[in-house]
Amino acid sequence: MLDALAVPPRLVVRALDDLHTLAEGVRRLSDREGDLSELLDSVKMLPRVEDELSARIEELRRDVGALQAWLEPLHRELTDLDATAESLEKALAAVGETIAGLDRQLVELRDKIPGL
Repeated sequence: MLDALAVPPRLVVRALDDLHTLAEGVRRLSDREGDLSELLDSVKMLPRVEDELSARIEELRRDVGALQAWLEPLHRELTDLDATAESLEKALAAVGETIAGLDRQLVELRDKIPGL
């Protein structure tokens, strides 16, 4: 018993402070037990979420591939349509030149025919 009394009071105070610190840490851990449980549940769900996400990405890839396949003929048709439009534009220009030439000839004829 005398040995216990021989321990300096500051060591006893320090030991009590350390014991208090430990008790506070245990209390905080028990308060966070619910948070840790939720975190563990979330971690356990990650593989399922990853699988679902991978499946959706694969579905999107298929949809994009199908859309590309559907658009390819349309792209070719639009390219052909563009070529046709250019050809029509040249033909219309030629028709316009022909009409302008005919108009000049009509003016000449009108000038040559008296009374018109």
